[in-house]
Order: sequence, then structure tokens, then C-alpha cells
Amino acid sequence: MSPEVKKRWINTLKFFAAYLVAAWTFLQFVDWVLNRYNVSPHWVDILLWFFIGISPSLLIYLYHQERLSKRIVKLREKIFIPLNFIILFIALYFGFGNSDLGATTKKINYTDDQGEAQTKTITKEEFRIGVPIFNFEQTNSDSTTTWLQWGIGKLLNEDLLQNKNLSPDYIGEANTSAKIRTASLFYDYYVDGNYQKIGNDYEITAHVRKATNGKSLKTQTFKGPDVLKLLDDVSVFITASVGFVESNKLNYIDLPISEFMSSSLPAIEAYVDKKFRRAYNLDETFALAYLEEAKVSTAYNKGKLETQDIIDKAFTHKSKLPLQKQLEVYIQRSLAYNKYEEAEAQVKLQLEVDPSNDFYNNVLFSIYGETKNVEDYLKAAEALFRKDPSNESGLGLGVASLASGNDDDFLKALAPFELINPDLKVLKLEPLIFKGDLKEAKAIFEEHKLAEPKNTNRFRAYDSIFKYYENNQPKIENLNHFVGVYRSSVNEQMLEFWINGDRLVQYLKNQKMRPLVPAGQEAIGGGFLLGDTFYVELIKENTNGKVIGISTYQFFWRATDNRFFWKLDDDILAANNAFESNDIDQAIPLYEKAIESNPKHAYLSNILSHLKYIQNKDQDSILIQYKKFAGSYGPRKFWIEDGKFYYKRKDAKTELAKVELLPISENRYMDLTRLGTMMGFEKDPSGKMASKSYSFIVGEDLSFEWRDSVNDENTTNYFLKDD
Repeated sequence: MSPEVKKRWINTLKFFAAYLVAAWTFLQFVDWVLNRYNVSPHWVDILLWFFIGISPSLLIYLYHQERLSKRIVKLREKIFIPLNFIILFIALYFGFGNSDLGATTKKINYTDDQGEAQTKTITKEEFRIGVPIFNFEQTNSDSTTTWLQWGIGKLLNEDLLQNKNLSPDYIGEANTSAKIRTASLFYDYYVDGNYQKIGNDYEITAHVRKATNGKSLKTQTFKGPDVLKLLDDVSVFITASVGFVESNKLNYIDLPISEFMSSSLPAIEAYVDKKFRRAYNLDETFALAYLEEAKVSTAYNKGKLETQDIIDKAFTHKSKLPLQKQLEVYIQRSLAYNKYEEAEAQVKLQLEVDPSNDFYNNVLFSIYGETKNVEDYLKAAEALFRKDPSNESGLGLGVASLASGNDDDFLKALAPFELINPDLKVLKLEPLIFKGDLKEAKAIFEEHKLAEPKNTNRFRAYDSIFKYYENNQPKIENLNHFVGVYRSSVNEQMLEFWINGDRLVQYLKNQKMRPLVPAGQEAIGGGFLLGDTFYVELIKENTNGKVIGISTYQFFWRATDNRFFWKLDDDILAANNAFESNDIDQAIPLYEKAIESNPKHAYLSNILSHLKYIQNKDQDSILIQYKKFAGSYGPRKFWIEDGKFYYKRKDAKTELAKVELLPISENRYMDLTRLGTMMGFEKDPSGKMASKSYSFIVGEDLSFEWRDSVNDENTTNYFLKDD
């Protein structure tokens, strides 16, 4: 190397080193400014890659600066330098084009309980710090505190949700490799720990760990007799450890767990075990337990009246709750009273604040199911996954993609995550089946069965699917006999099937749409093996082959939920509409027609009997009948409210939904919540009034009859009226 060239390189490197120092100093200043004024930190990344990206052109300029300063530019420089900038700007566009480059915070306006307009500054969801929380390990064996293994994580999650600068996420994993595999997909940190109870004191050790290797970055141990107070302290430790710094603009109300949940530890234990009824029975002011039970009651359509009673109690005690949970109470109350337009408006408003909130999105998805709006369902699921690429939102996007027929898009979205976590390969089963790639789908299924031999219960749906496909090539028109509306025999749950393109879509009221694939000549199935799988089979009348209903199966890890749904044909739907419109004269002949075309639907005769019974009776005579039977019969309560007759059963073992009883004779009643049950009253030989229930029994040969409910060691169905 000649002295001149060597000198030129030395000068070039000196200037380039000065450039790097100046660039780094500038980046530090920009980072401070962005933090000071709450502007998107993406600008630091953009500038960093810009400074790196222009380095080749800068080195060329520095090396040839004497010639270039004289404006002598060679062809290679005319091509390379502009090309360098073009490629750089294209890369920055694709890398940051979808990023929010504005303020990291936003202001929300709301009205408090006093009707006063309030404004609060919160961090936009994209810039919140993700905090996955895993199970805490029990150090010593103590059955009285075993529930804290998952209870600590759940309670920390609830507590940290108050801070709108964090995005906590409780994930029930205990294995270290599973924690790293799950957390490293989307997060920088994760939280776990251990605990023990020594005498009257609890000891909780919390770790904030690096998501990629599980290394403990910060650790602290908390000791004391009040476990709820300790958890409040743990949440403060986590908040500080993950990098959030509170300021005048970014502050939040941190309510103690005992205040916004309950001060009763047994009630808290019941809550984390998802025994919400027991939780609010132990603490009648437990607003969060009322809210969660109302969500369950709505999702599974257990009973409109019962759901309204529960959410009304949550509404009464809502002032105990953090603001976000209060807003959930309002939304859930709108759903309970069938105010779907109001609920949709409330949800969309709150999604501006919390775009990834599971509750808000699930409500929106269920509303799209009500209107069969598959297109907007997919758009909302895609938007949710872009903003919050988590396990839950990923599965939601998968279901929405499959329901809309976008199999390839789902497979493409899954591909990069599959490289990180090979276990996700099993999510490809349904899209591959829809695409006709049976060989690859079967291979993945068999591989998963070998890897997860204990997951046999969830395999059952796909065992049937692949067995059917071995000798059949199903066509979409073969699934037309599933299309229609179905009604549960045990509660108010409704289910509907319809054809969307080349697949059958199912919507379970107040839940999500999902597609199912053929699993037999008269069966369908599907679902994700990492979650739950489903199987549905048609039930037809033996004589004419008319569809009477369906039997549905949901396969969990070990348990199986089996339910029967009645098919509602056009005759039944027309009769039901007349009944709901309180048009008795029109409803009677419509039900007579419905019974003629659906003789196996035994509950229809009860509705017809009710209509005929009240058709020529005045309200006073009906009230006299109600008063005759009103009262307490052990755990059964019958009462009159606003001229209507209600029933509810509640004891230590059982709590049924509140229902309105409708008379079908002088001493027998039906209700529209449990179509397969009737309630009767009779004089006991002792002279007291007694209540007894009747159940609708469907035989294997589709024979049916109403029988006295048989008493067993768990349930008694005959009670005398209390003195």
C-alpha cells in the first residue's frame, strides 16, 4: 500500500470515527428528548439504521473527498450513492412503515360516577411494557396454600392491569423451557418466583427474568402475614424492574388488591379458581367476581334473568373497581339486556384505549357473529394481532382466517413463529385440510400424537376427521343439512350453521365464529389441538330422516362436554316470533303447525299448553294461583315480582339460574330457559304443599317422555314447603 493511499485511509477512518461518535451522541440526545416529551422511541431506531445505512456512501465520500469536492464524480459513484439511499429508504419504510411515530401517550375522556368530565393521559398500547407472568413454585408442601401456585400470577395480573403503561399477561406455565419458549416470542422479560408459608407468615420471592434465556435480572423477597399486602408490594417491584418510570404525565391509581377485589382470602381463593359464585357468596361486595360470573353466564347463555341479576350486583358495587373494570361492567350490562348496538359502540370506544383487551375484542367478535360479518371479523382479528402479537391473538387470527377462507394467509402468518416454536406446527391442521393437503396434515397429526401421548382426549375429533377422509372426498353441498338454527335443551344457548364459500361456519351465541370440517357422513369437527377440539353429529328422525337436533362435543385436556341442541325449523321460528311478540292468537296455530312438523320436539307442546291455558284467564286468577305456590321449599324459592312468577334453586351443592315460570295447568309450570324441565306442585300426604320437577328423557331410539326427576345421593327433587 502506497504512503498516499495509507494516508488517505487513515484520514478516512479518523473522520468516520468522529462521525460515529457524533452520531452516537446525537442518538443519546434524541433518546432523551423523546423520553422527555413522550414521543415514539422508534425514531431512535430509525436514525440508528439511517446512520448505519449511509456508512458505505459516507466512506466513499471520505476516501475520495478531495476529488468529489472538485465535483469530479465517476459513474460508479453516480450509481452507488443514490442506490444506497434508495435501498435504505425502502428498508426503513418496510421496517417502520406500520409503526406509530407520534406521541407515546394519548388522552382519554370519560365521565366519573359523579357525572364529572375527566381526562386521563395513558400510554398507547404499542408502547406499553409487556409483562408475562408465570406460575410461582411452592417451596414447601402445604395443601392450604397450593392455590397460590397460580393464584399469585393471576392476582399480580389483575393488580398490574391498573397501570395503563404495562401490558401484563398471566400464562399458566411452570416448566422453565416452556416459559422461555412462550415469552421469547413477544416479550423482553417475564416474571415468576416461589413462595412458602412459615407459621403465620408468607414468604414470596419474585424474579424478573430475561425472556430469551431465563436469567434472573432482578430478585426480591417479601415477607409478612398478609399475603394480599405482599402481592401489592410485589407488583410495585415488578413495575419498577421492567423500566416504567412514573411522572406527572404518566401516573396511575394503584388500588390495593384487598380494596378493588376482596379482603376475604377464601373469597380470593374461590375467585382465582374461577368459582365466582362461591367468591361473591363469601363476600357480597365482590364486584369483580360478579362481573366475571356475568361474563360466563352471558357466554354460555345460562339464563337472561340470572345474568341480569348478577351484572346488576356488579353495577351496584362498581365504584370499588378500577376504571377499566367499571367500563367492562357497563358493556356487560348492555349485553345482558340485549342492547347490542349500545354494547358495540361502548366496545369500539374502549378499543381506542385498549386495542388488545381480550374482553372488548371477544364482545366485538361475538357481535360480528350475530350479523355473520365474517369480513369485519377477519379485519378486527388482523388488527388485534398486529397490535398485540400474542398466543391468544394469534389463535384468534387463525380462527378468523379459516372462517373467511384465507388459509394461505394464516399459514404465511404462522411460518415465522413456527421457526421459533416448532410446536406451533400443529396449528396447520385445519388450513391444510381445507386446502386438500391431507397427506401433510395427517403427518403433522401423527407426529403430534407421538410427541404428546397424554393429549388423547383432544385427538378424538381429528381421529374421526382423518378416518372419514381416508375413503371419502367431501363436498360443501354435503354439509347443507347442518345449516340452520339450534337451541340448547338445558339453557338459552343458541347455535347457528351457515355456508361461507367452501366451508361450514358455526356461531355459538355470545362467542366466536369458527369453521368445522367433515368428520363423517353426518358429523363435523375441528379446533386447535393446543386448545380445545370439537365434534358435532346430526340427530335425525328414524322414519323420515328429518334433522331433529345435534349432539355437540367439546374435548378438553381430560374432560369432555357433551350437549344436545334442538333444530329450530322455519315453523318453530315463526311460532317463537309470534310468542315473543305476545301475539297469543297468532302463536297458537303456529305452534300447532310446528308440533305437527316436529313431533319429537316435546317442549313445544308445553308452550302450546301455556298459551291455551292463559288465553281465556284474567291476570287476577293467575296471580291467585301464583300466591298459592309462592314460598320457600328447602333450597327452592318461588316468588311473585311485577305480576310474574319466578323460581331459583340455591344450596351448598347447587345453584340454578333464576327463571320465570309459565303455567301450563293449575299445578304445573314450564320455563323458557330449561326446555327439558317442568316444575309441579302437589299436596304431600303430610298435608303440606310440595314441589317436584319433571325431566324430558330422550331414549337412544329417539323415544321421549316426561318423567318425575329421580332423586339420587347428589340431588333431591321433591321438597316440602317451609313452615
